[in-house]
Amino acid sequence: MKNILFFLGFSVFLISCGGNSQGNIPQEEINRVLAVSDYSPIILERGGIKLIEFTDFPPFKDVETKIATQNQTFKMGVNKIEFKNKFFNLGEKTAEEKTHDARLYEGGQYLGILSPKRPLKKVIHGHFDTEIEKGDNLFFCYLTRSYDLSVKNKNASFLFKINADPSGCFSETELSDTVVALLQPRGNFSSNQSGKILLDFYLKNVSLEDGNYISLIIDKIEFKLTKWKPFWIQGLKAGTHKISIDLKTKDGNSIKGIMPDQLSTIIRVNEIKLFSE
Repeated sequence: MKNILFFLGFSVFLISCGGNSQGNIPQEEINRVLAVSDYSPIILERGGIKLIEFTDFPPFKDVETKIATQNQTFKMGVNKIEFKNKFFNLGEKTAEEKTHDARLYEGGQYLGILSPKRPLKKVIHGHFDTEIEKGDNLFFCYLTRSYDLSVKNKNASFLFKINADPSGCFSETELSDTVVALLQPRGNFSSNQSGKILLDFYLKNVSLEDGNYISLIIDKIEFKLTKWKPFWIQGLKAGTHKISIDLKTKDGNSIKGIMPDQLSTIIRVNEIKLFSE
């Protein structure tokens, strides 16, 4: 409905500005509005679970984040990793967060940090502390809205590695390795949030093209996703639920990427007791 209203408003604008107004508006802008008005969100439903494509969010195509490597040195043990962003303020509330009625991160917008066999870390400052251990230390970092939706453009995330041993540390930035990661949902939800549980995954240095697809499994129920899009999950009842993703080629072969332990999660939906005994 919002897209239709937007298109109608745009049409009124064309008419109200007089006969020459249409010639003053670039054709690509007209095409963009027409495309938005004609687009219907993807809805998938199976086994009592419904997926509804999440479409109403800004794309943030100019947003950037990257590690600040120029003045950093690393060592074995605890290190401070510094990074810098462009056109994205950490710790701020997302303007449209209340519109979506989703679970919020009270710290505001954050940099999400994933490492193998480590829990997700959410950072709202221009640095984070981490333990550097012997061997390869991988870090995948991505910018996220305050309602846990990651920003999806090639410059809104970075992947780097610190190879460490007692004799010194060597870092590599902007790695070209493949990352496939299930970002959301994670943790606990209340039963009144069960209609707005966000499904969000990240693909870096790989795409859903040439027949690639995501096999999403929620409690043994499989969905096939052919677009890199977030979804709202509906229909999860109180209790625990296992959610996993598997990037597959058109031949059915899996592409695990460099963080295979970040492909599944177990969440809990807690039932709200309205009255105490």
